Amino acid sequence: MQNFFSKVQAIKLENALYVVATPIGNLSDITLRALQILSNVDFIVCEDTRVSIRLLEAYEIKGKKLLTYNDHNDEKTRKKILELLVGGGSLALISDAGTPLISDPGYKLIGFLRQFNQKIIPIPGASSVTSALCASGLACDNFLFLGFLSTSKIQKEKLLKSLPKNFTLVFFEAANRVIETLNLIKKNLGNRKICVARELTKIHEEIISDELESVIKFFDEHLEKLRGEFVVIVEKADKSEKIFSEAELVSEISNAIFLGHSLKDLSQNLSEIYGANRKEIYQLALKVPKKK
Repeated sequence: MQNFFSKVQAIKLENALYVVATPIGNLSDITLRALQILSNVDFIVCEDTRVSIRLLEAYEIKGKKLLTYNDHNDEKTRKKILELLVGGGSLALISDAGTPLISDPGYKLIGFLRQFNQKIIPIPGASSVTSALCASGLACDNFLFLGFLSTSKIQKEKLLKSLPKNFTLVFFEAANRVIETLNLIKKNLGNRKICVARELTKIHEEIISDELESVIKFFDEHLEKLRGEFVVIVEKADKSEKIFSEAELVSEISNAIFLGHSLKDLSQNLSEIYGANRKEIYQLALKVPKKK
C-alpha cells in the first residue's frame, strides 16, 4: 500500500470535475483510479461530509477540502464550484455510496457546468443497479431503470400500467413500502419472475430471485428483513405471453395518430414497446378512425 500511495502523489490531474464512484457498502469495492483521483484533487464535493470522511480516513487520504452539495437548494455552491474550475482547480464529485447521479444529487451541477464548457471526467465503479442485475439470474439484455418509485400508491400503479412489457424493470424501494409495491406489481404485471436485493456487498447481503408470489410470501413471513433500501428487478414478460390486448393497442394507435405521428413511426414505436409485429400494427392502424 505504501508503494501505491507514493505513485499517487506523483499524479497530476486535469482542470476538471471528476465524477467518482465510491463503494456501496464494502469499503474494498473502490478502484485504484478512484483513490488516485481522491488523493490528488483540490476539492471533494460530497453529499454528507461525515460519510465521506469515513471513506477518506479508511484510505489515509488526509487534508482534503470538502464541499457539501445538494441539487435542490445549492445554486450558490454550483457557482462556487464553477469559480474553482475556472480558476484552474481539480474537483471530485462523490455520493454517499455508489456512482454519483444514479438517483443521487449531481445532475443539475453537471448540466450547469456543461453550459460553461467545463470538462467532466467519469471514474466508473460500484453501482447497486448493475450489482443486483448480474446476480439476479433474470434477463438483462435490455432493462429500464426507474430510480425510486413514487411514494403515492395511485401514482405508482399508474406508472406500472404505463410501462413497456418487453423491458426488465429495475428500481429502488424503501423497506416500509416493499410489500405494497410487490403486490401492486402482481396486480398490474402478473406473477413475473423478480429479484429483490438488500444490503448489497455488506455482511448481511441477501439476493432473492423467485416468482413474485413466493417473494411476497417470504417477506410476509420475515418482516425483520424489511430494513434499508432495496433494489427490485422485475423480469420482462415472456415472449410466449400475450402482453397486450387488441383494445389496448388500438387505444395507443389512436392516441399516436391524434398526436400527429405517422403510421410508419407509430408502428415502429409500438412494435418496440409491445414486442408486436410492426406490419400487423401498421395494418391495424389503417383501420383505426381518427379522433375528432
